[in-house]
Amino acid sequence: MSRSISITYVPADCGSIIPGKSKAPKAFQDVGIVRKLRDAGLSSVLEHHPLDSPATYSVATCAPGGIRNEDINIEVCKRVYSMITQNLTSSSTSPQFQLILGGECCMLPAILSAFWKHASLQSPPIRVGLVYVDADTDLASPANADSTGIFAGMNMTHLVRAPGALQVMEQFSRASGEPVCDASNTVLFGTNVSWPANKREHFEYLLDRNFKVLSSASVAREPEQRAREALDYLEDKVDVIMVHLDVDSIDPRMFPLPNVPNYTGVTFEQMMRALGVFLGSQKVGGLTVAEVNPDHDPGLQMVERLTDQIVEMLAARGMKG
Repeated sequence: MSRSISITYVPADCGSIIPGKSKAPKAFQDVGIVRKLRDAGLSSVLEHHPLDSPATYSVATCAPGGIRNEDINIEVCKRVYSMITQNLTSSSTSPQFQLILGGECCMLPAILSAFWKHASLQSPPIRVGLVYVDADTDLASPANADSTGIFAGMNMTHLVRAPGALQVMEQFSRASGEPVCDASNTVLFGTNVSWPANKREHFEYLLDRNFKVLSSASVAREPEQRAREALDYLEDKVDVIMVHLDVDSIDPRMFPLPNVPNYTGVTFEQMMRALGVFLGSQKVGGLTVAEVNPDHDPGLQMVERLTDQIVEMLAARGMKG
């Protein structure tokens, strides 16, 4: 495994209606993530900043079928796509592990599109998979009559190009033009089945298309086993796996760091045990951490706990290299 880490900071909260996520990258820097990684023995840690300035929250309305702050959200995705594409092609040896810190979960289609583009250039071409660690299905649609226009809630809609997905998001696709995610390369992990925002029609969409969905209740009971189950599902189907950690998958009664609370029943320790299994896989090539809101963590104690766990896991990967 590569001992090189490429960190991309994405200070954005333009896809929500609650400000604060744009402060997440600086919070990770303030607790010393780069120093901690280097002290842990990682041979090379590079930092990247795709945005010229934070893409911050603003009060905005949207037209029916649209999203709030649509232009700036799409621009963030474009910048992130270009940065990750550059990161993946810059290494002449083994690819650097991509660590993307935000910020918004809705940058993920751009990240996966960059991975797919890089994969298409390999000989033979390789396949990309996703472990989507999130309490929400994120299958809201801007076309729904009750749409709030919140981009972050449409993330899976754009990943799988479900009905109602914005046409402008089709640019973040595989090289073939297909959606970056489908049932064969995606596991939804830690989904809160009882959460009201996860509607019946969302689960019908996923189950009718044979998506692998592992509930938050099952993760709380057996975190390592469920993580291995997710990897077993993907590892014979794909060549490289991206792990997306939305911190709202962790119950805020014990760890109130996420931008929007979701009462999943999964403790911080349980989720870290699952994440440790994921990052132990030689096929995992990157980790996105999203929906961190430092306004909920004035002393940055939770950010530091999360950072320390990620550093320990990445260092353990490096020892296997």
